[in-house]
Amino acid sequence: MKYFSLRIFSLRIHYGFFSILGLALSPLLLSGCIGSGPAIHEYALYSTPGHAPAGQRVVLKRSIMLMPVGLPSINARPALLLRPSLPALQPSATHLWAGSLQEQLTRVLAEDIRRQKIIQTVLTFPGPRFAKPDMLLEVKLTRFDGDLSRGFTCTGIWTLSDNHKKQVLVHRTFSATVPVNSGDYSGYVSAASSAIAMLSEKIGAFITTLALEQL
Repeated sequence: MKYFSLRIFSLRIHYGFFSILGLALSPLLLSGCIGSGPAIHEYALYSTPGHAPAGQRVVLKRSIMLMPVGLPSINARPALLLRPSLPALQPSATHLWAGSLQEQLTRVLAEDIRRQKIIQTVLTFPGPRFAKPDMLLEVKLTRFDGDLSRGFTCTGIWTLSDNHKKQVLVHRTFSATVPVNSGDYSGYVSAASSAIAMLSEKIGAFITTLALEQL
């Protein structure tokens, strides 16, 4: 019995020693794991001035609400997508979108439309409480990716509807490929932002025709 008690006591000492040693080494092990990984880079889309000619514009005296922009399921991931050739897609492990890409697209597209100053009010869903916009804008992108050497490609469909009459005003496809001038990921994001600006100009051109009809 005495030998058995000493054996237990000895095991407790060893267990306590290794526990203390483990606690002492934990910060070193963690710092090694954290510090050895590759650097993560995050990017955000931004509104650009666009390419439409400057000058006096007719403003449509109506309100429009942009619904959340639809995206292919592959774009739900935070990774920036490279497409060196069709249909191959290579998600980047270290270059990511900063937050929801859908939210960024919806915000930037709305900002680009506002920048054109062709319509009185531009809202994004859900808008202010009890909002009753005159028109609804729905955008569904079918491709939103690119290559650092070939350029960034954005394709999709946009639909503008009369929210009061419950009828479709226009339903059109969109396609644009923008060069990645710098050949890096910053240029990739710049090209993506420019593609959204080009989409906003297509939508703005139709809104301008509606504005001319109100004269």
